[in-house]
Amino acid sequence: MRKQKRECCEPAFFDEVFSTANELFLALHDETFPYVLPLNFVRQGQSLYIHCALEGHKLDCIRANPNVAFSLTADVRVDREKSTTYYKSLCGQGTAIIVEDPAEKGRALDALAERYAALCPRPTPESAVARTGIVRIDITTLTGKRSLPQ
Repeated sequence: MRKQKRECCEPAFFDEVFSTANELFLALHDETFPYVLPLNFVRQGQSLYIHCALEGHKLDCIRANPNVAFSLTADVRVDREKSTTYYKSLCGQGTAIIVEDPAEKGRALDALAERYAALCPRPTPESAVARTGIVRIDITTLTGKRSLPQ
């Protein structure tokens, strides 16, 4: 990181950003160009969970190469007067695994519903678990960065 003073690698900082960021941007390998998309997510320990359809391009990319990267931001504020942006951010890498175990899928869906205050039934009904894809990203690297007003 070029500006070392902005680096922030304390677990409490990671927890704060993971709990306040609304979306995660996931980068997948897609042959010639990266494939990046914004997603809802939930963190459980050293893993992230996302939900998706049972088939599609995202899952095809993961099957071809499970190495992924992600980023997320929180508390972003543009200060036009000072021509700067204040933020807290995380960038990481991990291994994506398509979850097949119904119990793990159900726990992930329940955690996602709780995180986003979804008005869906919990525990997640088996029929919903069966028709929803879940991807777990086991985090291998994580770096934090912040720029705060003086």
